[in-house]
Amino acid sequence: MEVLRSDESRAADMNSVFWGVSTRLLMENAGAEVARVVKRLTKGVGSSVIIIAGVGGKAGDSFVAARHLAGEGCEVQVYLVSRNIRHEDARANLEVLSDQDNVVIRDYEVGTVFEADVIVDGLLGIGVKGPPKGIYAEAIKTINTSRGVKVAIDVPSGLDPDTGATPGEVVKADITVTLVAPKPGLLKASQIVGELLVANIGMPPNALRAVGPGDVEVWFRKKDVKARKGDGGKVLVVTGSREYVGAPWLTAMGAWAAGADLVYLATPEYVLESRFSPEIIGIPLTGDYLTQDAVSKLTDLIERVDVVATGPGLTVRSETRGFLEALLRVVREIGKPLVLDADALKMIKEGELNGVTAVMTPHLGEAAKLLETNIKGATPFKDTVEERITVAKEIVRRYKTTLILKGYVDVVMSPDGRMKMRVGVGHQDMSCGGTGDVLTGITATSLARAGDAFRAASAAVFINAVAGELAYLTDGRSSPTNILKYVPQVTRSPLEIALKVKELRSSI
Repeated sequence: MEVLRSDESRAADMNSVFWGVSTRLLMENAGAEVARVVKRLTKGVGSSVIIIAGVGGKAGDSFVAARHLAGEGCEVQVYLVSRNIRHEDARANLEVLSDQDNVVIRDYEVGTVFEADVIVDGLLGIGVKGPPKGIYAEAIKTINTSRGVKVAIDVPSGLDPDTGATPGEVVKADITVTLVAPKPGLLKASQIVGELLVANIGMPPNALRAVGPGDVEVWFRKKDVKARKGDGGKVLVVTGSREYVGAPWLTAMGAWAAGADLVYLATPEYVLESRFSPEIIGIPLTGDYLTQDAVSKLTDLIERVDVVATGPGLTVRSETRGFLEALLRVVREIGKPLVLDADALKMIKEGELNGVTAVMTPHLGEAAKLLETNIKGATPFKDTVEERITVAKEIVRRYKTTLILKGYVDVVMSPDGRMKMRVGVGHQDMSCGGTGDVLTGITATSLARAGDAFRAASAAVFINAVAGELAYLTDGRSSPTNILKYVPQVTRSPLEIALKVKELRSSI
């Protein structure tokens, strides 16, 4: 059975807004589904229903359910543990409910005795972890000791939705109406969950299967108010050659624009002399190309950074192949994640990423190179979505790595079977040179912020695509340097900027 973790659910809610379905509408649908379940448990008109509500989104679901049940002729009482409803949509639904003369709304007080045909748990949702405290713990005790069928919305209050742990008081439900998909913890606590029902609340499919602003908001970790230098990520970009001096700089600047606090660019000295960016810490290396000797000089630095990125402008030569082999040994031994792009993808071999947390970012041509060891003649691929997914699956299977397969539709895939696509945002003008180098840098910082490679890749793809389309719509060109200007806006306010892009697009 497909499950949905609590953070995945929060990301999907925001992605739903991007795809045109508001959280208010999702709440309406959720409450209506809960009401349908409760109605089946009652004897019809005159049946008694008590709803006890908290202050978040789950409370909003319960307010909607109360309105629907009252409209069906049930005698509905709503008990509030607080009048300070924090969730905007929940506040709006409470206001609507307050105007109905056939619903009784009361403040919950410790010692209150409930007696009804059905009692609905609208207290604590998936965003609350740890043992319930104070009035919430008391309200849970009241639910458990009261007469009536207990129905929990999404998860029984007090149950950890991801682990099934019960660190304190927990509602012992007869029925749990979970939203969109089961949370993993529900499948581990059947004695608490009771009968598990899954409610379809009309979430658009792309909210779950496409990258979106929720991926950035939830997984691209924000810096704490007490953050110190380095908390936003430390990235080492080690790449470049005498022939290609721009690509390493674009990768380093991509990491910096995405929010890394410290970005090191270790590259041939000629590359550093050709450009200058005061935000980037240059590490000059001797020679025109990187060799395995360069890796031995960088071992201490690799230990100090969060993520290493390589490939753009590296060139394919015997000495750079030696460099890549040495780098792979070191990151494996030290346990540092790695982002691979461009020339690194042309030299990597199957099996070399075993034991390494890595993200590879090929386009379709580089994908053919990655697969040609077992496909004679580098068979060209049809550039269809279906073919892209097939190619991505094969690369992930062989290389045991997280993948971003770039193109007019990006495919993000992980070895454990997770997959998302980039659709609905981005622009064809991003096919110009250098945009992939920027993505490599963004991915490195995202990996430092998110930790999980698949989530980092998903967030990075969305950030890059939104910044790229905004660059085209605003400046007339999705050049790498234009994209870099808009990356910070996307990381700061992903939904707001993504909706702005859709608005600008529609006005042209």
